[in-house]
Amino acid sequence: MAEWIKMEDALDESDVRLFSRGDTVRGRVVQETEGEVLVDIGYKSEALLPKREIAPCREAMRPGEEIEVLITYIDEENGTVYISERQAYFAKRYAELEKAYRTGASVKGTIYEEVAGAGYQVSLGGIRAFLPASHLGKGVSTKFERLKGKDFEFKIIEFSRRNRNIVVSRREFLKQLEEKEKDELFASLTPGKVVEGTVKSVVEFGVFVDVGGHDGLVHRTEICWKDIPVPPPDKFKPGQKIQVMVLEADREEERISLSIKRLRPDPWEGIAARYPAGTKVTGKVVSVTDFGAFVELEEDVEGLVHISELSWTTPKHPKEVVTEGDAVEVVVLSVDEERKRISLSLRRALPDPWEDVEHRYPRGALVEGKVTNTTDFGAFVELEEGVEGLIHISELSWQRVAHPQEVLQPGQTVRAIVLKVDQAERRISLSLRALQQDPWEEFLEQYSVGSIVSGPVTQIKDFGAFVRITPAVEGLVHVSEISEERIASPSEVLRLGQEITAKIIGINEAKRQVRLSIKKLSEDIAEAEKDRFMSSQLGRETITLRERLKGLAAETEEEG
Repeated sequence: MAEWIKMEDALDESDVRLFSRGDTVRGRVVQETEGEVLVDIGYKSEALLPKREIAPCREAMRPGEEIEVLITYIDEENGTVYISERQAYFAKRYAELEKAYRTGASVKGTIYEEVAGAGYQVSLGGIRAFLPASHLGKGVSTKFERLKGKDFEFKIIEFSRRNRNIVVSRREFLKQLEEKEKDELFASLTPGKVVEGTVKSVVEFGVFVDVGGHDGLVHRTEICWKDIPVPPPDKFKPGQKIQVMVLEADREEERISLSIKRLRPDPWEGIAARYPAGTKVTGKVVSVTDFGAFVELEEDVEGLVHISELSWTTPKHPKEVVTEGDAVEVVVLSVDEERKRISLSLRRALPDPWEDVEHRYPRGALVEGKVTNTTDFGAFVELEEGVEGLIHISELSWQRVAHPQEVLQPGQTVRAIVLKVDQAERRISLSLRALQQDPWEEFLEQYSVGSIVSGPVTQIKDFGAFVRITPAVEGLVHVSEISEERIASPSEVLRLGQEITAKIIGINEAKRQVRLSIKKLSEDIAEAEKDRFMSSQLGRETITLRERLKGLAAETEEEG
């Protein structure tokens, strides 16, 4: 008793005012009586904790145990403080639940009561909350008997401490969990990663594969290294396990791009070194089209034997020479690694009609043949069975030709001059224009420096404009020769097709170039006009002088 008296003496009035109603403090259990518990909270006397105010989650009180309580009432007259662990617990729990509501964190609860036609009552650690039936979520029974006493994770969707109103949703929690799992999945699917997936479906444009609960697409262009119109129906089946490589995982668009072909090296890399031009290889005919046959050289690598390379003759259709499944020996003509194209020849694996061709078709010889094919760069002419010559587009005419078909058509018989024979490269260069008079010579006979010419604008460049002088000769008007005024671009003054007149100011016979000037012609015209004007002025002055002289003579006669 003396100890308590000493403690009272040590305290003054200011110490008592340190505690206020509603404060949450920590204390230590001193003693448990029949109706209450004495708790030391640092006050001048133990605080009283009625047993009805013990926290609902507590099973027993042990002397010396530290607990958290809320001050409910201070009887200053008697020096007694009343506390509640239950209220402190609820205040703390409400604060935790409010924080979970604001941050979107999940909370654990137990379904303990059914609200008929509406939903369920849920205990969140002693705090009551309402779960609407529509927010129960998938994967569980809706019967209360199976739900009662079950623990679930929820998300708080409504919270009011004042009204003691809390609404929770398991559906939103599952949705949030699903989004979190998606975040983790997409974060893990880094480009280049190889994962195992399950084929979900096969469509025209590719194969859908489940990787970690989300479908990714293997586009048809990513199935194999060769282009295919649709996925092979016999290669992929729903439920089939396959290995795929991640190309891209876009979380925002929820799109995953996958690849099967990239699980092995691109067979087209280094293809030119493996199949150099002139190499003889054996392959299998996998497809026959109107324009040729495709031969498989190795997996995902096919080359085209164009119809013109199937035989030394010209078949009407490739099926006259090969069929699908045939094993054939072919010669590699060219390899375009970038465009993934290989040109093959079947006929060049047969006896060579090009032997001794230089003697049969010497340079300068006049030959006759039939046009077998036209391309962007020229026309091929069959000189004999298995031997063709090329008339390059530049050798079709002295005039500019946009496409060989402007001059020649397949099946047409033509006469040409042999320009060059390269037996090693199997090339014969022919010329049609060599049979025609050189229009440059005609031009030089008609025009020279100082000549005035007219013609339409055929091309406009940054540095000047080209003008057609004759059907086969053009001249350049440099941007500095267009106008006396400075212009930034010829298009400011000229337009395509515009008929203009200019003066030839230079001819380069070696390079077959003609320089024109509109400005110079304008200057010449202006100078000529000036000369004419001066001449006319002088003439008028002469006439006036003569008239004055006549007048003076007349006056002299009268005076005499």
